Amino acid sequence: MAGAIGLTDAKIKGLKAPEKGQAEYADKVVSGLRIRIGASGTRTFIIRKRIGGRIANVTVGRFHDQRFTLTDARKKARTLLNDIEGGADPRGETRKATGAGAGTIRTLFGDYKKAKAGKRSISEIERIFEKYVLPEIGDRLADSVTRADVTRLIDGVATGGGKPTPVMARAVAAQLSAFYSWAMPRLHRLEVNPCRDAGKPDKPKARERVLSNDELKALWAVLEGEGLPWGPAVKLLILTGQRRDEVFSADRAEFDLEAKLWTIPGDRAKNGKAHLVPLSKSAVTLLEAVPVIDGSAKLFPSRADPKRGASGFSRALARIIGDMGKELSGDDDNPATVEHFTLHDLRRTLATGLQRLGVRLEVTEAVLNHVGGTRGGLVGVYQRHEFLDEKRHALDAWAAEVERIVTGTDRDNVVRLNG
Repeated sequence: MAGAIGLTDAKIKGLKAPEKGQAEYADKVVSGLRIRIGASGTRTFIIRKRIGGRIANVTVGRFHDQRFTLTDARKKARTLLNDIEGGADPRGETRKATGAGAGTIRTLFGDYKKAKAGKRSISEIERIFEKYVLPEIGDRLADSVTRADVTRLIDGVATGGGKPTPVMARAVAAQLSAFYSWAMPRLHRLEVNPCRDAGKPDKPKARERVLSNDELKALWAVLEGEGLPWGPAVKLLILTGQRRDEVFSADRAEFDLEAKLWTIPGDRAKNGKAHLVPLSKSAVTLLEAVPVIDGSAKLFPSRADPKRGASGFSRALARIIGDMGKELSGDDDNPATVEHFTLHDLRRTLATGLQRLGVRLEVTEAVLNHVGGTRGGLVGVYQRHEFLDEKRHALDAWAAEVERIVTGTDRDNVVRLNG
């Protein structure tokens, strides 16, 4: 058995297998971490540490120069050592669990996904865990995670990227807390949800961004030069005021162009309720021009996976906003400054436009498929009127207003609505 050496991936690959038995080499960087090589040439990372008064070996993982490198082993080893120092026995996860705190977050998450498979938000739950939670604490024993660990994770999400993302940090905190609420009855040693009282960013102020008429005109002009999916999809957002994912993930079968009606099914609507969206003549003309993509039921399929809707919104919107600045200034070398906006702000722009046109608030909320405000509480329970005719009049009027704005038509042609 050799002493501690300066391990690298190249050195590990170059280690010679012993003729018999096993040879071990200790890492100089992480105390307790070793690489073990057997006569067959298999290289396995282990931790040698005192657990419960006895020296024990804990398997970290088998070395692979791409799938599980020295860097991966050191990261996992530090996590396991932290658990051991906190009184946990990571060897428990290799034994048959009976509901005790034997599983890692990654192990428990498999059961959690099955339990939540019927939720409309399951895809978002999976995305948050796979992108933010599992890479950082997925290999921690679930009952060893502390409030401080959760706070560090959330702080990392909020400030770790190129720009602050407090909204996503709060979403991660909420999903992790829900996971622990489910997991706690299955963890004998965990008495308190570690997400409770953990630090998280303050709730952001409600956005108030509304595009001006000049901005809307510039945006429409830029969209005229945008190909699929951005040009037609963002125009559809402007004309209908529906949510981003409801547009970009729409199936063609949801649209009845002859009846001028779009039916968003309940499993795709944010509030879980099927939503009828009347289509203006402008919206129908736009949809008729969107080509059918072979092998995809989606209106705006992803290039990478035709079974899914398009993605990559942030990069596309940044480009579009940049082009709006050039459109507004009329000078590509000296573009005007356009205040950042999100695709969701187009909903607010439509709502503000409908208010300007004299559309009643409850009709605007029906267009947006809001269940709060005037349609919440007891009113929401007993008021089943869908406002279909009123929504159609409102969206037809808004389409005419958009056309007036983008073409410079005289406003005297616009009719103010009272319903």
